[in-house]
Amino acid sequence: MSDLGGFSLHELFRGEAETHAAALSEGLVRLEGTSNAAVVEPLMRAAHSIKGAARVIGLEIAVKLAHAMEDVLVAMQKGREPIEPTRIDQLLKGTDLLASLAQVEEAAVASWSATNDAAVDAIVAALKLPPPAAAHVAAPVAAHVAAHVVQQAVQPPAESVTAPVPHAAHSAEAQARGSSVRVTAEKLDRLLQLAGETMLEARRLGSLRDEAQELKRDLQRLEDELDRLRRTVRAAGVHGSIFADARGAVERGRSRILSHLLSVEGAIRRGEETSTQLYHEVLSSRMRPFADATASLSRTVRDLARQLGKDVRLEIAGNDVPVDRDILARLDAPLNHMLRNALDHGVETPEERRACGKPQQATLRVVARHHAGQLEIRVSDDGRGIDLEALRERIVRKQLATGEMAATLDRQELLEFLFLPGFSTAKQVTDISGRGVGLDVVQSTVREIGGTARIDTELGRGTTFELELPITRSVIRALLVDIAGEIFAFPLARIERVLQPAAADVRAIEGRLQHVVEGASIGIIDAARLLALAESRRAAERENLVLIGGAQERYGVAVDGLIGEEDLVVRALDPRLGVVPFLSATAVRENGDPVLVVDTEDLLQSVRAALQEGKLRGARPAHALGGRRAMRALVVDDSATVREVERQLLSRMGFDVETAVDGLDGWHALRAGEFDLVVSDIDMPRMNGIEFVRALRADARFSAVPVIVVSYKDRDEDRLAGLEAGATAYLTKSAFQDATFTDVVRDLVPAIDLVNRPVRDGGRA
Repeated sequence: MSDLGGFSLHELFRGEAETHAAALSEGLVRLEGTSNAAVVEPLMRAAHSIKGAARVIGLEIAVKLAHAMEDVLVAMQKGREPIEPTRIDQLLKGTDLLASLAQVEEAAVASWSATNDAAVDAIVAALKLPPPAAAHVAAPVAAHVAAHVVQQAVQPPAESVTAPVPHAAHSAEAQARGSSVRVTAEKLDRLLQLAGETMLEARRLGSLRDEAQELKRDLQRLEDELDRLRRTVRAAGVHGSIFADARGAVERGRSRILSHLLSVEGAIRRGEETSTQLYHEVLSSRMRPFADATASLSRTVRDLARQLGKDVRLEIAGNDVPVDRDILARLDAPLNHMLRNALDHGVETPEERRACGKPQQATLRVVARHHAGQLEIRVSDDGRGIDLEALRERIVRKQLATGEMAATLDRQELLEFLFLPGFSTAKQVTDISGRGVGLDVVQSTVREIGGTARIDTELGRGTTFELELPITRSVIRALLVDIAGEIFAFPLARIERVLQPAAADVRAIEGRLQHVVEGASIGIIDAARLLALAESRRAAERENLVLIGGAQERYGVAVDGLIGEEDLVVRALDPRLGVVPFLSATAVRENGDPVLVVDTEDLLQSVRAALQEGKLRGARPAHALGGRRAMRALVVDDSATVREVERQLLSRMGFDVETAVDGLDGWHALRAGEFDLVVSDIDMPRMNGIEFVRALRADARFSAVPVIVVSYKDRDEDRLAGLEAGATAYLTKSAFQDATFTDVVRDLVPAIDLVNRPVRDGGRA
């Protein structure tokens, strides 16, 4: 019997109702696209199970609704009632109510019942009426949405075997595999931590084996000494029987040690095998099938397609791919936003598709797979694609860039604008899109969990969104390196490769260290200096380079030594430490040594900034203008285009400009440098502009530094929030199109004109 300790009957009902309601929702969408009555059977069982569970706890409102739904499903199974869209709509409304009830705490059931009693009665009454004739079906569109779930042949990694936990879309199959027990996430986390520590402790028992081996060697040395002593005594003509007795004692001792050593080795082997198996079993309990994130997608696509009058086929591949539950919990919003974007912007109406020579039915695909140690998710459509020239014009029209600058933007730079907050390509605002909210949520969520998001498109053929995410955040395979005598871990999934070129092959070009890899010049930065551990690396005949970045840009991080690879159970840094630059977590090695895990994304952004400037953060070269120090400005914005606009404007005014890609990167730069002006965006990942300005003002060193907030948001409440956080001025990004930005800069930093006057006057002369 399963251990249900601590769970009330109502909690058990909620869990069962949630599972079966999800199965009903997805199954009803599949049923609408088929005439196969066999598909009805698992739905009928799901409704029957909810009815039985509700009857046990006396929840009559759920019994009444589930019973009416079951009657209709039985009629469909027996062929007494056709499968019509209107009837499916009624069943889905009933399913929504049951799913809503599954979220209600026991104390709130009476209130929920009173609020929804009329709605339940209306659905029950509608379900009891004869099905409407096909000619009178009030379907707003002749749209047909079929959810085709394609299982992709993906083998999970050995350390990530999916636990047999039931999922809504496969409830019948799951029930055949076995029952499940509800366990809190905190308990699973604690079990995983203890299992990891048990595995490490078992491996440390190897030290006992080493000690026994050393004792065995000591006895061998003692035996050798006795033999030499016996030979010496015999040569002197003295009887050596006492040495024979000693040798016998040594032999007996060695035999006992050998026997003990065999026992120790067996115990260590069994302990390692058992603890490793325990660890992987607990780890697998954290892994969930990707299907958990796609359970509601079929319903979402079906309802939205009907609303938009579009004919769409949804295909899902890779439902069995295992993913950490923490990652899955964050995928719901990005997946829904991408699908809604594809349905509203990408997919054409049936008439438009026929006119273009395309099949009337559009195809949406969601594909998940493990690739290069990452979870790769692709959401694609075969719709109209994105017109890059129209996008370029919209960027200029929204005053996000000048016409000259927009003309120089390449394909990927243009597509980056789609991720900006407030940016939309919709011609009008509806309840589905047009508010500029959606894709920025996708990118910010993906970044928060250590992943990346990309867009690719082809006009007339469709658009693809690609997400690369970690498979799990609790265990990583890492490269251990030595930096200035300290051990650090680089997650293998976040690095490209490791190189050990001869020191002579790393050359300084225009003040930057470079190394040629596959015909491309790769910029190199010193990890010891970046982490403020040492001024430079130890001299060696060969360099040790860790390559980070992607296909578009790669950088080499020079370290002092390469130690090897290990699986690490990562643990979050103590929240009391706050945000620690370049570090994301900590772990304990198999030998018990602590190790710090590098935040590769944070490091990459700092490397990018340092290489672009030709210097490390904090190094301030003298730019003498008439004997005066150059005024320095820090620009903080997650848009590469906006950063470049602001950099050019400030540079023309005479500032020495440093850039940062978000609030956290800007905070690192601010603490390492000296600046006369800070310009910051508001909506940024990791640390937004409001948090950045507050942190800046809380530090006495920066209390007098002028801060200009430049944001897309122009509402009074947004302006007030920025000024209350400590901004000196608040501008919208339309200020780039006139003299407003430069006028405000000169008002806040009047010394910039004094610094530049000799140069400017000399230029006029």
